[in-house]
Amino acid sequence: MSGNKKTLELVFSLFIGLLVLSAFISSLMYDLVSARTPLVILTPLLLLSGLNIKRAWSNASGHIDIKSDMLNVFQFKNKEFNAVAGFFGWMVFLLGLIFITGHYVGATVFMFFLIYLVSEEKLSLAIIISIIISFIIYMLFEHLFNIELYRGLIYRIWAGYGF
Repeated sequence: MSGNKKTLELVFSLFIGLLVLSAFISSLMYDLVSARTPLVILTPLLLLSGLNIKRAWSNASGHIDIKSDMLNVFQFKNKEFNAVAGFFGWMVFLLGLIFITGHYVGATVFMFFLIYLVSEEKLSLAIIISIIISFIIYMLFEHLFNIELYRGLIYRIWAGYGF
């Protein structure tokens, strides 16, 4: 693995490790009954993150030039990182859509964007597929599994819950 990839792996592992650590610390502030599930999930994940950081550090030692490697990243010269960052950007977009509009509308809009803009399919195909898949998801969760998915911030405001 080249030094550039090793540096990026180490930086990414540190970033994920910090996210897991912050989630772990915030779950300690819940009541024990509420914190049980996050702690059961986050404890091994924290351990695995630590082991991955240790492995990435030992693999990268002697091959790290963080300054020049990160400069290449921020100047968009690293194609592999650009692809990962683009994927991460799409996931943040999906998360934002779901938070604001809810699962059903967010997933429908996200599918439409991916099918129409990224895959460059016909407009009619993008609309039909997005609506049909969203309807299938709605029927599965709401009627078959009897699970109410998140309705979104807009719905909460209109229903009088506020932020």
